[in-house]
Amino acid sequence: MSTQMIKKEELKEILRQLRSKKDIARVRGHAKRALRRVDPKTLSLAEQELLSEGFTQEELRRLCDVHLELLSEELEKGPAIEKEHPIHILKAEHKIVQQNLDRLEQLMRQIDEAGSFGEVKDSLEELKAISKLLVETESHHKREEEALFPRLEKHGVTGPPRIMRMEHDELRARKKVLKDLAQNPATLESKDFKARLKETGQYIVSTLRDHIFKEDNILYPTAMKTLSPGEWKDVKQQFDEMGYCSFTPR
Repeated sequence: MSTQMIKKEELKEILRQLRSKKDIARVRGHAKRALRRVDPKTLSLAEQELLSEGFTQEELRRLCDVHLELLSEELEKGPAIEKEHPIHILKAEHKIVQQNLDRLEQLMRQIDEAGSFGEVKDSLEELKAISKLLVETESHHKREEEALFPRLEKHGVTGPPRIMRMEHDELRARKKVLKDLAQNPATLESKDFKARLKETGQYIVSTLRDHIFKEDNILYPTAMKTLSPGEWKDVKQQFDEMGYCSFTPR
C-alpha cells in the first residue's frame, strides 16, 4: 500500500467519525495531524470514496462543513498564480461577490428596521443592483461547471464537483427569488416583504460564503495539483469563449 493510500485510508477513518460537529472535540488532535499531512486532492478522493461506500450527498456536505472547521486552522496561502490563470480569475470574482454579500447583510438590516419603504428608497435601489449582480454570478458557475469540473472528473476527482454543482442549483433558485423581491417590493405588505427578504437573503449570504470557502480552499487547490499546464490553457480558452461577468477584474 502506498504512502498516499495510507494517508487516504487514515483520513477516511477520521472523516467517518466526523458525522457531526459534536464529534470534533473527540478527534480534533488526530484530525489536525492528518489534515496537516494530506494534500487537497487526497482529501477530495477520500470524500468521494466515502460517497461510493454509502454516504449520502447531504452527509457528505455536512462532513465537508465539519472538516473545514478543522482545516481552517491549518490552511496556508498557496503559491502565487498569474492574473490570467483561470483560478486567479475565479478567486478575484469571489472577492467581489463576498463584498456584495457583506453589503447585502447591511441592507437587510436597514430595510428591516425601517418603518416604511419610503424611508429606505436608496437601500431598495441598491438591493436591486446587488440582486442582479448575484444572478450574474451564473456566468462564474457556468464556467466552473462546463470548463473546470469536467476536467477534474476525467482525473477521477468527482466528489467536490458534484457537491458544488448541487449548491449551484440551490443558490440559483434563491438568487432568482431575491431578484424578484428586489424588483417588486411594493407587491407585498412591508412585514411580508421583510420576512421573505430576511429568509432568502440570509440563506444566500450563509450558503454562498461557505461555498466560496470550500472552492477557494479545497476545490481550487485540488485543481491546481491535478490539471496539467496544457489543460489549464484549454480551460482559459474555454473561459474566454464563454465570456465573463461584468464585474470580473480585467
